[in-house]
Formats: sequence, C-alpha cells, structure tokens
Amino acid sequence: MSDIELRQSVYDLLSSLRGLDALKKLFWSELNYERENQTLSRRNWPDKAVEALAEDPILLASGGEDFQVIYARLNSKQLLLNLERLVVTQLLKNHPYTLFVFSDFHQERWHFINVKYDVKQEKRQVLRRITVGPGEQLRTATERLSLLDLANISSESPLGIQERHDEAFDVEKVTKKFFEQYRSVFEKVEQLITKTLPNADQRRLFTQKLFNRLMFIVFIQKKGWLKFNEQTDYLETLWQDYQNDNSNSDKNFYHHRLTHLFFTGLNNPQQTDIISINNGGFLRQIIGTVPYLNGGLFEQDEDDRNPNIIVPDQAIDVILQGLFSNFNFTVTESTPLDVEVAVDPEMLGKVFEELVTGRHESGSYYTPKPIVSFMCREALKGYLSSKLTSENKEAIELFVDEYNAINLKNPEAVLETLKQVKVCDPACGSGAYLLGMLHELLDLRQCLFATKGIDYKTVYQRKLEIIETNIYGVDIDPFAVNIARLRLWLSLAVEYEGDNPPPLPNLKFKIETGDSLIAPNPQGSGMVREEFIHRFREAKAKYLRAHLGSDKQSLEQEINEVKKQIALLTHGSASVIASDKEAISKGFDWVVEFAEVLAEGGFDIQVANPPYVRQELIKDLKLTLKQVYPEVYTGTSDLYCFFYARALQLLKTGGMLAFISSNKWFRAKYGEKLREHIADTCQVRSITDFGDLPVFKSATAYPMIFISQKSDKVSNLPMFTQVKSLEEPYPDVLAIVRQSGQNLPKDAIKGANWLLTDASSANRLQKMAAAGITLGEYVNGQIYRGVLTGFNQAFVIDGAKRAELIAKDPKSAEIIKPLAVGADVRKWRTNYKDKWLIFTPWHFPLHEDTSITGSSLKAEKEFERIYPSIYGHLAKYKKELSLRNKAETGIRYEWYALQRCAATYFKEFEKPKIVYPEICKETRFAFDNKALFFNNKAFIIPVNDLYLLGILNSSMVWDYLKTFCSDLLGKSIELRSIYTSKIPIPLASESEKEPIIKLVQKCLDAKGVNCEEWEKEIDERVAALYGL
Repeated sequence: MSDIELRQSVYDLLSSLRGLDALKKLFWSELNYERENQTLSRRNWPDKAVEALAEDPILLASGGEDFQVIYARLNSKQLLLNLERLVVTQLLKNHPYTLFVFSDFHQERWHFINVKYDVKQEKRQVLRRITVGPGEQLRTATERLSLLDLANISSESPLGIQERHDEAFDVEKVTKKFFEQYRSVFEKVEQLITKTLPNADQRRLFTQKLFNRLMFIVFIQKKGWLKFNEQTDYLETLWQDYQNDNSNSDKNFYHHRLTHLFFTGLNNPQQTDIISINNGGFLRQIIGTVPYLNGGLFEQDEDDRNPNIIVPDQAIDVILQGLFSNFNFTVTESTPLDVEVAVDPEMLGKVFEELVTGRHESGSYYTPKPIVSFMCREALKGYLSSKLTSENKEAIELFVDEYNAINLKNPEAVLETLKQVKVCDPACGSGAYLLGMLHELLDLRQCLFATKGIDYKTVYQRKLEIIETNIYGVDIDPFAVNIARLRLWLSLAVEYEGDNPPPLPNLKFKIETGDSLIAPNPQGSGMVREEFIHRFREAKAKYLRAHLGSDKQSLEQEINEVKKQIALLTHGSASVIASDKEAISKGFDWVVEFAEVLAEGGFDIQVANPPYVRQELIKDLKLTLKQVYPEVYTGTSDLYCFFYARALQLLKTGGMLAFISSNKWFRAKYGEKLREHIADTCQVRSITDFGDLPVFKSATAYPMIFISQKSDKVSNLPMFTQVKSLEEPYPDVLAIVRQSGQNLPKDAIKGANWLLTDASSANRLQKMAAAGITLGEYVNGQIYRGVLTGFNQAFVIDGAKRAELIAKDPKSAEIIKPLAVGADVRKWRTNYKDKWLIFTPWHFPLHEDTSITGSSLKAEKEFERIYPSIYGHLAKYKKELSLRNKAETGIRYEWYALQRCAATYFKEFEKPKIVYPEICKETRFAFDNKALFFNNKAFIIPVNDLYLLGILNSSMVWDYLKTFCSDLLGKSIELRSIYTSKIPIPLASESEKEPIIKLVQKCLDAKGVNCEEWEKEIDERVAALYGL
C-alpha cells in the first residue's frame, strides 16, 4: 500500500471512529499490528484508578517483540487528563512499551497517548496525545498515526518501535510545519490587501490583528459556544453559508460577516444583548449564535472603522483552507507533563514572538516552556520558603517540583500563601511567563485539593482567582499585551463547563501597556493614604468582573480619578496620568498603576526574559536611564541590565527575582556596577549558564537563568551550573542542575568581582593569585591593541601591490609594514601570510608635531609630496575613507589616516614581543621578533621574555582565562585586556625560570609542532610555581 493510500485509509477509519471495530481495523489491518484482544486485570490498583475506568482495559494489539497497544474506556463523559494519568501510571508498571488509546464513556472522543520514555534516567512521565472525535480536524492525526505502520519500522525491538512512536508524537514537528504554513499564508494575505492598505507597517499590523482574531475563534469554537445553523464547526460553516448565499452580488465575507461577528457579537459593549434581540432575525442569519465574550481583542480601532480597507474573499479562503483546515487546534495549552500533538494557544505567543516583524529587532525572543516552568518553580520555592519558615525546605521542594504535598506540616497556610502571592513580568511580551505562573499556581492548588482535601473550587474558579489576584504584566508593545490577555482568556475559557460562558474578565488594569523602565524609581515615591489604596483596590476588582458598558465606563472613570489622587500624593502632580499612548512615551508609572501592590511593599516575584537590546540602540534613553538607575548605570550597559535594577526596585524585601538574560554582564566592564548592586542587595540562589548553546533557536544570546532573593543576608551557598549541551536531560533544567550544579564558595558573589566556579577551582585560582603579581604589574601596563584601519580594502595590501607601489616610488617601502591578524596567531608562532599594512598615523607625515590637533591640510600636502605613490593609491578610496567614523574622520584626523594608529606605541610593533589574539578556543600566546604589525583583533606585549611566554601558554593560565573571560559562539572566549591584565604571574628565581625558558625555546624552534612533551613539562613546572 502506498503512503497516500495508507493515509486515506487511516483518515477514513478515524472519521468513523465510534467504537472498537474501527479501532481494531486501524491497528490490525492498516498499521499491521498483531491482534491480541485480551482484557487486563485491575486487581491491586488504587480505588481512584479502578473507578476511573468503565471496565477492564484491553490489550488490543502488539508489535515486534514486546510493544503493545492498550485500550481503556473512561468512566466519564469527558476525556479527563487526570483520570488518564492515573490509569497510565498503573499500566506502565507491567507494560513499559505501550501506545495507550482512551475513549470517553460513549466512545465518541478518543485520545491516542504516547508516554515519552527516557532510557537514561527516571523521570516523570510526559503524556503526549492526539485527539480524535467530532469537530476535530483529522489531517494532523492522520499524518502522525500513519507513521506507526509496523511495515515501515525496521526494528522489531520494543525500544525501536517506541522510538518511532516518540517521533510520531513529536509536537515540535507539528509546530515547525505550522510555523512554515503560517508564514506563507500570512505573506499571501498581506499581498492581497496591499491595494487598499499600501503602507507596509499598517498592513502588517492589520494582518496580524485579523489572524489573531480568527485564530481566537478557531480555538474558542472548540468549546461549542459559537454555532451557525446549529453546527459548532463555526468558521467553516459560516464560510460555506456565505459562499452559498447568492442574494448579494457585491458581497464580501470580511465586511458582511466578520465585522458583525467581531464588533457586534463577540464584543458588544452595550447593556443590551443584541444577539437576543435579533434572535431569529438578521444578525442571527449572518453570524449565528455567539456569546458576548468581553474581549479587548474585538474592540474597534481606527483601521477597523476605515471603509477603504478591503479584505478580499481570496484572503479568507487562503486562511481557512490553506492554514486552519490543515491542523488540529486545541484550546488547552500543553504543560511540561501533558502535551497535545496539535496547535494550542501557546502558538499565538510563539508565532507572535518568532515571526512577527519588530519583535526580534526589539530584542524579544520566545522562551521555551520548560525554562519558563523551571524559573517559575524556582521563584515559588524561594517565595514559599521565606514566607513559611516552619515548613521544611525539602518538603517545599517536593511540593513544587513533584506536586507532592505529603510532607507539608500546614497545608492550609501553604494554600493561603499561594493565594496571596503577587507575581509580575515587567517585559511580558505575549505572556509566556504569565501563563507559566498561572499553570504552576493552579497545579499546586490542585495538588493541595487532591491530597489534602482543601481549596474546594472548580478549576475555572481557581484560574479566575489566580488571574484576578496573583498575576501582573507590562510590555511596551500593545500588540504583545493583547496576545498575553488573549492567552489568559483562552486558558480561562477552556475550563468553563457549560453552554453559556460568563464574560471574560477585564484585564486592562492587570496586563498593561507601557515602558517598564523610564518612570521614576517607585521606592522613592511618597506615601499613599490607605483610603485611596482601598478605593483603588475595590474599583479594580469590580472592573475585572464588570460586563455592562455603563458599569465599565463608570468604574474606569473612578479608577482614573483615584490614580490622579495617588499621583498627586506620590509625585506632587497629576500630569503623569495619561492615555495609553502617553504612558508608552512617558513610562509606566508603577507606583500609580499598581498602587495596591506597591503600597504593600512591592511584588513577591519578578520573572522575565528582558529584551536583548545592545547599548548602541538605546542612545535616546541613556540620559533617562542614568537618572533613574544611578546605582547600575554605565554608558555601555545593554538594556536588560536596567530590567534587573527595575525588578529589584519593585520587589519587596524577601521577594524573588527569576530572569533569563545574556550572561555578558557577569564579566563585562559595563556589568561591574550591576554585579556590585546585586551583591549588596540580593542573595543569589542559583545561576544556570547556557553559554553559546542555542536555547533561542533564532539567536545566539548567551543565555543564563538567574535566580536571586532581595535580601542582604546570605544564608546559603549559590548554585552554579554550566550547561554543556542541549542533549538529555535537557530540557529538564532541574535535572541538569541536580546533575551538574556546583555550590559556589562563600565569597564568590561579592562586590563587582564574581568568581563563578566551584570551591575546588576557586581554591586553585586563589593560590595562583597569591603566588605573584598580575600581568599588568609585571609588564608595567604595556598591553596594547593592534591597529584599526577602518577600511581594510585601502590599507591592507598583498605582496604584489606592495612591489608595484615601491616600483613607482622606492620611498613607499618606509611606510609599508608586514601585517598579521588575530586569526594568524597560534600557540608559540604566528602564521604570516604576505599581508602588508600602509601605515599612516594621524597627521602623517607630520605626526610627531604635537601642535597639530585636528585634520591638517598641511600634513596632507606633505604626504602627497613625500609619498606620491601611496597617496595616489589611497586617493582611489577617498570617498569610502571619508565615510569612516564621521564624528572623527576629517575632523580629528585626515581622510587618509588610519582610524586607530597606535599613536603612542606604534614603535613597539617593531620590537621583540609577545602577541595573542582577541578571540580563541585554546591558549594562543606567540613570540614575534620579525617586526610584524598586528590588526585590532590582536594584542601585543612588547617584552622579550620567554619565561613569561611559558607561563601564559600554560594550562593553568588557560583555566584562569576560561573562568573570567566572556564566552563567545563556538566555545571561544574573548581575551579582553581587563582580564588578561589580571593573569597572575608567579615570582620565580632565575634557577626556576631557566628550565622553563629552555623548554619554551624548544617549542619556538619547533614552531609549535609536536611540542606536547615539552608543554607537559612546562605545565608541571608552572603548577609548582603556583603552589598547585
């Protein structure tokens, strides 16, 4: 049977799956598994697991040596994940290699469940499921289940078959395919509306909005709340009805159907129910029956009111048939332990962060869910431990990490503490951390209910309470904020059981738009009277659940009025109260907008992936940042550094900070003040450093996870983990930390100098430092960077061009110097490659005239007179050379001069010297006595000292450099002079130096080839000098 025929047959069977006959035919006939059809006993199962099933499970089929397919019918009208997990846990004990198939009691809806099996370690089971049933798109299910055909699986071992099943249930492949099709369809739709919306940015935003609205409907229709002609496959039925309606020759689906659905049905701000008034009338005929969802996503804006914007029917057809019909959508967001092989609401966030124009330019990247989960749990463990001092630390860890409350002494106090937590993401983007924290808090409360019998509420009620009470977010991008709110609404809506969902909560004053950084320090604000805080808190709580238009308007007015009063008390002026647009430009005023939290001391948890924006791109913000963050500001700090400072301002004492950001501030000069500030104000709990590993697939960001507590007391040793690869156990970050984490020494996080290594390595480094003096002291500060041309095409020539220039004017030889670059420097030697540098310092040839302070026409004329051949060569590039560094070229120096010419030390290049590259993967200190010049990717130390060269090329110095220097892509490090100058050089007698010098000379004579034995002896002698 061909692949196409197999997929058609599987599709037909899944379409007719209403009992065991179709299921048996699927596995016995089409997928070539052996028929078994044996019942399995539930004897010795726990009561809850027994009660979960309507009857004994059936061993339906087997494959290969010992792989099995087991069917289980739930004793429930719904496919409840907690019941499935109870049953899977029991069955796995005797059936480790199994595909599980569950149905509801009436055998109408089905789950095919793969349990991700890890041969390397015991882990919690990750259940990955494919859903089949009425209203489900079956294309994804068909494609994935067709991969299970035993005839196409070469291995008969249970592990081999399991691996194919694991591949078939890999949601990442579905995600990747969805991304690809989404991008393609998005671009087609953009092109189709170009005529009526020619501005590219407006067109992109309008298209994003249209896709988000339609995707929301695709998700929400899974609940059966939207009906057209009594059909719950809402959008498809609406589209078909529209196509069959020939009453209007000038019809347009967007204008005649969708605008009524968006702005009258789903977001009717009036007090009356227009759908009910028109029940059976015009509105029902064109959009059917839809609930009023109160969602801000469907509020009309300027583009929506523009009658000139036309979305052609072809664009709608491309979206519905080219994208939506090809995938199964689920309204339930996957968790780390329960994954549906379908498109879930998290995809809204992923699509937004990964594909939408502008997010990567603003430094925003989507954080993988396992990392979000780890960070949320680490923050919650710290929060609970600080609030519940009577609880054992291990009991809290077991509770948060494993959802096991068995060892908690006072579960009621734990529940109350969870209910009170205030969590904020100050750079929330599309809501990854807001959703992550929602799921973690929900699961912990569910655990307390399941094991301790407390918190008697529905899942919907718990989620609503968490959204209303515990979670806050801010982002500068209003579109991102809309997505975050949307995902929270979807997450809440999925839990409501019933045909008439209540309107969604108003999140305008919980997940807000604004610049998190540039408002004044909230800690320096004035006191606010309790009566205002009480009014503010009450009004915001009422607004969350207000649904009638008049109620929302009056409450919004009251909230804004109280905000003015709070602003007057905190700032002495009401001018900071403004519209959303002004709030973005002036900054999000935390002490006013979230006054009910700040009045209580601040947030309990700040969790974020702050934007990765380099300092060159925030020039307009620097003056403001300097004023707001004097304790951490430097002119070269990247933007994320200020998010750390802001988060600490917003945290109450004892609050937890959980960030993932670049690791550059650990070692960079610009991070000194931030390191010192954190060391003074925080207890660092853990650092998990991924180096250059591609955690964010679309960028190399050198990410690390930083967990700390706002406290000046140090009660435990920080945990440092250097993640070596993204192989197993990744993405289980906690498992990596447990496997590879090392406690840092007591004084590792102190002041601006952090020692991020284990106690043993720290002891080695301390011994090295105590054995002598720094390299900077040893060479009297003579560590110099090479020459920067600013335009190599003009200044760097080959031997042939050199000969040509000298032939024209022999005097040219005076200023053409042999040149090597950083990449030419190897251990012991430099690989010179016939490159030459035209060396023209500033004001050349009058460069020794100290009276010249700027670009000199007199110097240029002299240059042309004395070196006509060289002048003529450079003149060919005058235009390009004049465009270099416009603030200096032609102002501080002449167009023909090198951009940075080693003005005070260029003569040192012609002396014997030690040289090393700026970037390397292994130790590369070389000796040069051939008067080579070097470019700006190398440094020189102008000393003739073979003892020093031996020290620098030792493995001990390489270990030192790896500890302190910044990591770069490909396991390289950056040898900036701020770190190399601090290399400890052991003081030694002449008799101790002599054997090292002889060994180094042998390595030089051999040009670094086959030097392993000599290098080993050098290492042994250097180690002895360090006292190691």
